[in-house]
Amino acid sequence: MIFLAPSNLWFLLGISIPIIIHILSRLRTNTIEFSSVRYIKELEASSIRKLKIKELILLIIRIIIIICLVLMFSQPYTKGFMPGWLSAEMESKVIILLDNSASMSAKYNGKSFLERSKNEAMALLSIFNDKTEVVIAKTCPPRIVYDGIPNDSEFRKSIKSVEASNSYDNIWQTINDLITEMDTKKPINEFIIFSDLMHKPDSSFLHDMNTLKDWRFYFIQPNEVINNIGIIDANSIDRIKTLNKLVKLTTQVENAGINKSSNSAIELLFNKQRVGQVITEFEPGVQKGFLFQAYPTEVGIIHSEIVLPIDDYELDNIWYDTMPIMRKINCQIIVSDTNDIDLLQMVFNAIDPEKNFLITETVVTQDLKRMFFGNIDVAIVHNPIKISHDAIKDLDKFLNEGGGLIWFQGDADLMDPSYGLLTQIGFPLPIDIINSGQGFFSTHILDDKSDLLNDIQVRNLQKELPKVSRYIKTEPNTNHTIHWELNNHDPFIIEFSRGIGKVFYFSNLFNLGWSDLPIRAIALPLIQRLILLTGTDAINTTPVLIDEPKWISIEESKLMNNWKILSPSGSIEMVIPEYDKEGINISNTSELGIYQVFNNDEQFTAFPTRLNYKEYIQDRIGQEDIEFLIPKERTKWLSFQNEFLSVFSETRQGKSLWKTFLLLAFILLLIESIIGKPKMKNMKVG
Repeated sequence: MIFLAPSNLWFLLGISIPIIIHILSRLRTNTIEFSSVRYIKELEASSIRKLKIKELILLIIRIIIIICLVLMFSQPYTKGFMPGWLSAEMESKVIILLDNSASMSAKYNGKSFLERSKNEAMALLSIFNDKTEVVIAKTCPPRIVYDGIPNDSEFRKSIKSVEASNSYDNIWQTINDLITEMDTKKPINEFIIFSDLMHKPDSSFLHDMNTLKDWRFYFIQPNEVINNIGIIDANSIDRIKTLNKLVKLTTQVENAGINKSSNSAIELLFNKQRVGQVITEFEPGVQKGFLFQAYPTEVGIIHSEIVLPIDDYELDNIWYDTMPIMRKINCQIIVSDTNDIDLLQMVFNAIDPEKNFLITETVVTQDLKRMFFGNIDVAIVHNPIKISHDAIKDLDKFLNEGGGLIWFQGDADLMDPSYGLLTQIGFPLPIDIINSGQGFFSTHILDDKSDLLNDIQVRNLQKELPKVSRYIKTEPNTNHTIHWELNNHDPFIIEFSRGIGKVFYFSNLFNLGWSDLPIRAIALPLIQRLILLTGTDAINTTPVLIDEPKWISIEESKLMNNWKILSPSGSIEMVIPEYDKEGINISNTSELGIYQVFNNDEQFTAFPTRLNYKEYIQDRIGQEDIEFLIPKERTKWLSFQNEFLSVFSETRQGKSLWKTFLLLAFILLLIESIIGKPKMKNMKVG
């Protein structure tokens, strides 16, 4: 306890007045004649003893009354967070940081955490004097919105200008940056943080912890979220998506609120049409997984949404996704011999007899000096005999821009230097041509769940696996995925990526001289899946986190077209492609939902944005989680409550106690009056 007027404590000497009066009253004696000593002794044993105790009690009460009155006039305060009782009159700097990240849009009693934070921040205006420099900052994006004195009219306008965002806040880095930028020559430096604080400081904050020693921190957290069911993850099991194939989506849903949720409906929508629904209940803290299955409603890019009922935090109630169901795939088949094309062409005709989906063109050459792909989605290279350095550059560019490649390795001179160049762009190193002689090599699939052959429509998959009489022995690397191998563990089909393109590499030719794969029932669905996996616009439709840039690859022939971006809110932005890189860089992805890219007013592609995983409602940190970083005596932790301004003021400057002592003095005076009141029956009646 401290006193604003400590000089008044000298009046405590006044407690000697009732003591002196008490002593003098004991010294004063009156002689009274009495007829019998026996009655005097009876009074001494009962009434006189009670009278002495009563006088002692009254003396103590009167002393305490004087003490209370003196303390009241000395203006007592409890010790506050501010250093010293004169700190309220000293120059100071106060930083108020408003967390406007996605999680602060959660609501309590119909008002978002951010709105409540802004209201309380404006209310703090009244407790700062003109000697205080106030800095207002926000987290998304990190920015100072006001720097000045608290009685400036811009103070309130600046706080009101802080709007909710869907972004992730790196709040500890923001705190560190603000402190580093500030002049700390003021006697007092305070930092007030309005945030839900769900994550501990990272290593970058720990690195600069010495800068915190001159600051006092107030961490103000909102109330707990009461009702919140959120989708924390959803994935498609199969990479291959066609009109006649079920799309399987696994979904993880969690109750992050403190209330039980009953009869919660989880819906799956394709292009705003409901194609699946589950109704269930969730206990607090419980996570459940679901499997949705549905057929695509049409070709093109399907806009998928998994939707939960509206609750106190709406940003995790919808999971957006885009699934390309291709209208057509342009294929280029490059062979070294016209005889090799017959089997491949037969497979293509069986996949799309009407030629509405697969558009093919054929190139026959044994010397690949250049490779011209144009609008090609998938290139199939069969038995390349010789390939130049320029052709490898063309192939590398094609893959980096998102093209797909199916490569059948055959009779080429494996010692040719060009194959060493192919390894530099991710190809496995060919070592030797292996012949089985009079026998053959059997094959087996490494992973039963491989999407190359999983759920394939053949009667007996094991019986349809090919027998290989000849193959190229290769040396794969750690970036290669082996889907299929021979019984001697040499790879048969290898998958790898180059840039945003995908490659499937066969160590075997697609002809009967090397294996019986072309006449197996498995051949047709296998080639179809490879074409879909390499030709689908999977790269352009992949999701990005909120505020992350998205790159859209564009064919060279379409660069001069009219391009525009339609945001989830409906706003349209015209964009100019980057001609040298052949694509569009979309940097403004601040909205949650699906962005659509239009080419000459026709939808070209679409991609979803996702909430940052750190913005899902989680358990909050507390004082004990940062004590190793900021000492306990330099932090105060508060939460939103009734009379918040009063609580904050008392925490900061201490609580005024003069009213308490006045009330206590009044109560004691009343007690003293009751105890000291003479009894009428004992008084003489004249």
